[in-house]
Amino acid sequence: MNRPTVQLSVYSDMLKGPATHLVAGSGQIVHIWGASGAGKSTLLSRIWGSRSMGGGQLRVEIDGTTLDLAGMPAARLAFVRPRLMTYVEQRPTVLPRIRMRDWLCACSARQLQAGLEQLDLASGLLQRCSSDLSGGELQRFALLRAFCSPTPILLLDEPCTGLDRERYERVVELLKQARGSQRLVIYTSHAPSCWADQKIGLPD
Repeated sequence: MNRPTVQLSVYSDMLKGPATHLVAGSGQIVHIWGASGAGKSTLLSRIWGSRSMGGGQLRVEIDGTTLDLAGMPAARLAFVRPRLMTYVEQRPTVLPRIRMRDWLCACSARQLQAGLEQLDLASGLLQRCSSDLSGGELQRFALLRAFCSPTPILLLDEPCTGLDRERYERVVELLKQARGSQRLVIYTSHAPSCWADQKIGLPD
């Protein structure tokens, strides 16, 4: 899949501690880490929310055209944002009676098969409703849905929380694959990593 080339520029003075300035582009993984309450989820949700940046700035350059998301009218932003970004929260919100196969309708059969294997999800779970899944299963389905999406930017809030070592490594491999397909991945966790292209530690 040919995705547009993007560069994201974020400046926010709304976080605890020093102001955060981030510039990253296609084919990069950005890791935002810090203790609970440091502002990791706040920063990620503000990038997604765009207009809630407060005194900050949020710009995306896409194939040479710069978009000021923080200053964009709400109606225009509602159209543009889901075509640029996919956001996975720590606790994904899904309609309780929707079957996973229906929720993953945008995934091709090939993507679905590969994703189930990579994320250690049984195919039988596709017929279950979200309310019948554990929190960990639902989180991994949300990650699968994100990786199937065509958007050039992925925002993942603590995608590895609660995973054992083997599943953690599987998610890391998917993040690296996303980088290899020229996506910009921004994810959060409590501890620093050694393999991300950029690492931003937020003060307590």
